[in-house]
Amino acid sequence: MSFISAQAGRDHAEHFYRLAQMAADELYTQLFGSRARAVLHVMFLREQNEFSHRHTRFLLVEGEIVGMLHGFRAEEAQTNSGKTLWLMLRYAGLQVFRFLFIVIVLRDILGFTGERDSGDFYILFVAIYPRFRGRGYSKRLLGEAERMSFEQNCARLSLDVDERNAVARAAYRRAGFEQISESKKVTIDNERWGVLRLAKSVTPSA
Repeated sequence: MSFISAQAGRDHAEHFYRLAQMAADELYTQLFGSRARAVLHVMFLREQNEFSHRHTRFLLVEGEIVGMLHGFRAEEAQTNSGKTLWLMLRYAGLQVFRFLFIVIVLRDILGFTGERDSGDFYILFVAIYPRFRGRGYSKRLLGEAERMSFEQNCARLSLDVDERNAVARAAYRRAGFEQISESKKVTIDNERWGVLRLAKSVTPSA
């Protein structure tokens, strides 16, 4: 198995879009409707935003992309938050009103996930294509996240997970993550749900 750093190419942008949608349970379709693919492609190819290719690592097995890790130092995300929002608004097109409406509905969840502690390496996405699941690749990606955190002298890994996703929560628990906080509950389609913040301490490199 080998990792590659994401390159700003159209093929990689499509992999990023598909895997990000899987990791986020189609959140970006809710936010951007038919513009979801275009928005994520553009943001992946650009610099200085949370979705940039600079933060992405793909896992290859026999030359084929099987999964993705996307993460960054929390301080960098805070620095680029304005650029991230600006790109979303710019490329949402006619879906901009849909985007703003969903942001208002999910403001407590989005506000919670947007607050990251300084010194953390924050994992935005870990995703494996369905046909490659159950082979330990997620564990390999989380190991890569720990390596990246060492490189950036981060003391902790952190991530957010849908509280309803028992499978993901169990996988992160086995990997050593523990819950440290939770968002307010939001009701959508008569269902209440929230997000859990999980974290794992690491030893920064000297």
